[in-house]
This record gives sequence, structure tokens and C-alpha cells, in this order.
Amino acid sequence: MPGRIPREFIDDLIARIDLVDLIDVRVPLKKAGANYKACCPFHTEKTPSFNVNREKQYYHCFGCGASGNAISFLMDYERQSFTEAVESLAESLGVTVPRESSQHERQDHDQGIRALYDLQGAVARFYARQLREHSEARRAVDYLKARGVSGEIAKKYLLGYAQPGWRGLPSSFPLEQLQAAGLVVAREQGGGYDRFRDRIMFPIRDRRGRVVGFGGRVIDQGAPKYLNSPETPVFKKHKEVYGLYEMLETMRKPERILVVEGYMDVIALAQNGISYTVATLGTATSSEHVDLLFRYADELVFCFDGDNAGQNAAWKALEASLPGLRDGRRIRFMILPASHDPDSLVREEGAVKFAERLANAAPFSDYFFQRLGQQLDLRTIEGRAMLVESAKPLIEKLPTGVFRELMQSRLRELSGHGQVQLAEKSAKLLFRHKQPASGKRSRPSALRVVLALLLQNPDFFRLIDPETRMHLEGFDRAGGLVKKLLALLDERRGISNGGILERFRGEPEEGQVKTLSAWETLVPPEGAEAEFSDALKQFCRQRAAERLELLFGREVNGGLTQAEREEMRRLLREK
Repeated sequence: MPGRIPREFIDDLIARIDLVDLIDVRVPLKKAGANYKACCPFHTEKTPSFNVNREKQYYHCFGCGASGNAISFLMDYERQSFTEAVESLAESLGVTVPRESSQHERQDHDQGIRALYDLQGAVARFYARQLREHSEARRAVDYLKARGVSGEIAKKYLLGYAQPGWRGLPSSFPLEQLQAAGLVVAREQGGGYDRFRDRIMFPIRDRRGRVVGFGGRVIDQGAPKYLNSPETPVFKKHKEVYGLYEMLETMRKPERILVVEGYMDVIALAQNGISYTVATLGTATSSEHVDLLFRYADELVFCFDGDNAGQNAAWKALEASLPGLRDGRRIRFMILPASHDPDSLVREEGAVKFAERLANAAPFSDYFFQRLGQQLDLRTIEGRAMLVESAKPLIEKLPTGVFRELMQSRLRELSGHGQVQLAEKSAKLLFRHKQPASGKRSRPSALRVVLALLLQNPDFFRLIDPETRMHLEGFDRAGGLVKKLLALLDERRGISNGGILERFRGEPEEGQVKTLSAWETLVPPEGAEAEFSDALKQFCRQRAAERLELLFGREVNGGLTQAEREEMRRLLREK
């Protein structure tokens, strides 16, 4: 595996990138004072609330809360991984991404990954030619035609055919690479045989269109009915779905995504104009699947077979969705007749009737309580108690927000137990202030002003003298943010706000850093430094007063040491 990308390189990369130029070629921006504005690319809006600050290398949407730096933007807008985003930025500057490992190890790994992608792409094209040209492929073609699959759809999804026989893949493909991709199974005595034989082939492409694996379906009788590639360095079943690339080629921002179980379900629905469909890869829906799909749509509809196995798969999908179902996201469940899967149903009823069923899919909350309560008699105390016992731990997995509170309220209503309490989540933002009863906004704390202005203007670190820094670092209620931020600014003089965001990516304080970076201090740029200095002085005065009060208390209760008496005299003089 390649080594870690040095943090210093990432800091320098962000500092050299012009965020306005990066975003402007993708989302046209207009100058608005010190910032640039546009309608947000991450949610639908008519009035621009997406702001980009060139100096701070930071963007923030006041509508949906999306925020970040150049790396975050490429990850969210271009659907790139973190490493891919760093490599894209480095490429735009004509620099190479260094790794904290030997150059030889990095080159070997990168070459091996590229070779796997190249090989699997070539094999997919070979299988597609076989579907058109091989003499045994007529059965596969007849099968697809009988299922209503057109040549256009077969081409779009790169459908292919693996011929019969133990070794049908050309010898021009290196055997070692075929084995690494799981396309050839090694024999103990040497050599190997093709994993996929006499099957219709479904290449699995990632969001960038690279072939990462394959699924194969038998044409006549045989077992297993579907066979998938094993996991490889480029193929993780719990992180990939079938049909995502093809869906995004048709619609960049679908209104919803329909999640089904099988390859042929995706193909049949696409053939009938329902192109916003993806399938899990022979494994249960994972939280990674849910997080991936919510990057492209705000609503997911799970549509699994109507038999017991399909309904169990739907419930597993529900459980996997709980941690990611924050406010603004929706999930529904489409219950099919027991004798049907999506493929057979759309061919029997047609696209219009299928769309009507889709429109009537059960909301998450309805499906949740219906499934939990279907074997319970809620007219009895025992039944209601069992409902609370089974529902409560699941609801506690939901993110803090309105939806979680409403689910809790619904549970109280169904159980008739008004005292159902969920475990509290420690997701409160630092420095949140209560609104006074008069309705007037309270003045923010001096520390909040200091941290917000420091994050937005990192060069203000030069204004913090050693004694003031000691006061700041001694403020332990900040949960570690203050110490981490000051240490970073001391280590990386000249780092931008975007660089700070990157350093806190994935850290417990990331949310606090984003909140304070986007907080409107209502201070004009020319007055920011003076405001920062005043807030620092106010904070130090508050800390001194707190310390003085503590020393007074100790003197009354048990006396002070000589050093503490001298400290108290000094604080009194300064006061």
C-alpha cells in the first residue's frame, strides 16, 4: 500500500490553489463584495446563498450548510475520494503527490492498481465482443431479448458473454493479473481456470466509469444463479453498487435513487425508462452504500423482492440507514407482491403502473413501526412494552434532529407511554448560547469571537503573546480545540483557513471548526484585527476574574500558599 500523503504537502497544495478559479469553471460565480456567490451546487435554490472566499480558501452555503476547501469541493462535486481530489489538485499545478514511503513501493502499488483497472476494462470489452460474435452467444442474446433488453441498453451497460470452457480468456491477458482480479482461479498444480463460464456478464463500474468487478448470470440451469467477482484491491462489495455510473451519466442529480437487489432488475427498469436505479452486489445494504447514494440524491427508495428473503433484506437496509438518516434525507420502502421482483413486475405491469407503486412507497417511519408491530398486539400492555423495547435502541441510532424527535414522539403515541426517553447524544456545538426570553440575541462569548476571528484570519496568531496563550490553553471547556488550533498555527505559520479545515478533517472538532469558520462576526475586514485584540483582552480579564474568585475561595476555606498569595496580590493590582 502507498504511504500517507504528507500533511505539509496538503497544506501547501491548498495554499497554492485558487478556490474561486477551481469552482468558477464548474459553477459560475459572481463577485459580491469580498466574496463570490452562486446558487448552491449541492441543493436546489433560487436565491444564491453559496459563498466562496478567495483569501481564506473556503466556501460555505448558508442554505444547506455545505462548506469546506478545495479538496472538500472536489470530493462532493466531482464525487472523488480524498486521495483522488488531492491528486487532481496536484495535477492541475503540475506537481507529483509525494508519499511517506519509498518511491519504489509507491510506484509498484500505483502501477499494480492501474494495471487492474486497465485489465478489467479490456476484459469487459472482450466479453462485450463475445456477446456479438461468439457462436455460443446466441443463447445469451435470445435470453436478453426475451427479457425485453434492447441493443442500446446492452451497449449502455456494457453487457457481455463469457464463453463455455475452462479457459476462454485470451492468453494475451497476463495470467498473474487475471488471478489478482479474480477472473481466473488458480489451480494447486499450476495455471488456472476462468471463474466465469457460459454466463451473461455484467461489468461493475465505479462512479468514475472504471470496471472494478463483474457479475455473471447463468443462461439455462445451473448454480449459483449469479456469481460475483471476489473482493480485490479495487473492488469492495460493501462500498460499490451496480448501475451508479450509468445512472449518473443519464442524470447528474436524480430526484431519487431506487435501490434493488439484482443486475437484471436494474437492466429491466432502465429498459422501461426508470434510469435512477442501482443494485447492491449480492450482499446486504451497508452504511457505506447509504452514505454513497445520499451524495447524489436526498431520497432513497428500497425496492426488494416481495418474499421473506426480500423483506429481510429491506429491514437490513433500514438498519444500515439509521446513522445516515439526518434531517433533509428521506427513505421509503416499496413493497412488491410476493410472487414478483422488480424485473418481473415492470415487464408484467409496465412502467406507468410501476411508477404509481413507486409514488405510493411507504415512508421510513410507517415501514419501521409496521414491521416492528406486525407480530405484536398493541392493545395489550405487554405488546406495547415489547414495541418500546425493540424500537428504542434503533431510534437512538438516528442522528440528533427533528426526525429523531418525531420518531420518539410516534413511539410514545403508539405505546401510550409518555415518558419514553432516548439516550442523549453528545453532538452539541461548542459555545452555543441560549436565546434570552426577550427574544434579543445574546452577545457571543469573548472566546467564541477569538476562535472565529482566528480561524478566519490565521495570521492573527502573531497577536497572541505567551501569557495570553497560556490563558487560552488553560480553558479546558473547549474540549481540546483551543490547544490543537494554537499548536497548528504555531507549527504552520501562514496556513490558510482552508488548510486549517483540512487538518481538522475527520477530527472530533471538525464540526466546531466549520461552524466557527462560517460564523458571521459582523465585523468589517478593516476592523477585524482590533476586534480580535479587544476580544483577547476581554477573555483574559474574564479568566483573571475567575482565577481571583477561586483564590478568594481557597483563602476562606483553607488558606493559600505563598505563591498563591503573591498571585492574588498581582491579580488585584492588575484589576
